[in-house]
Amino acid sequence: MTAIRLAGGTEADREAVLAKQEAYLQANATFDWDWLTREIWSRAPEAVFFNMNGRTYNGAEHWVRLWKYYKDHFASGYWTPFDIGGEVGSEVAVLWCHRQTKRRWSGDGRPEDGVHTDRDYISRSTMVFRKEDGDWRCIHVHFSEVVEGERPGGI
Repeated sequence: MTAIRLAGGTEADREAVLAKQEAYLQANATFDWDWLTREIWSRAPEAVFFNMNGRTYNGAEHWVRLWKYYKDHFASGYWTPFDIGGEVGSEVAVLWCHRQTKRRWSGDGRPEDGVHTDRDYISRSTMVFRKEDGDWRCIHVHFSEVVEGERPGGI
C-alpha cells in the first residue's frame, strides 16, 4: 500500500476517520447494511451518497435498499484502497483514494449495470465525514470509475 497523506486534525481524529473508511470497506465487502447504518453512515436526512452506478441515494435508508438489491445480484469483495489522502478538521473530514476491486454478476438474468460487472477495475472514492455526537459519520460519498487511456488534450 502507498503512504497515507492526511493533512490537519489531531492524530486521534485522523486515525478515527481512517478507521471509518476501513469499516466502510469491510461492510461493503459483504453488503452489511446493519453495520453500515449502525457505525458508519450518518442517519441525518441531508446525507447524500453518489454511487458508481451514476445514481444519487438520499439518506442511509435509500442506500440500504440498494445494498439489499446488490447482495442478491453481485459477488463483490474487499475494495483495496491505495493513494489515500485527505484533510481532517475538528468537525469535518474528507478522504479520497483509489480502490482496486473485482465485481461479478450473480443474479438471474442480465445485469442492469453492465459497465461495472464481471471484471476487475479501479475506482475512485471521496468520503465526507462529520462529527455527530462525538463520533465520525459519513455524510456524503462520491464513487466513480477510473477511465483508462489518454487524457483529453494529452494532459
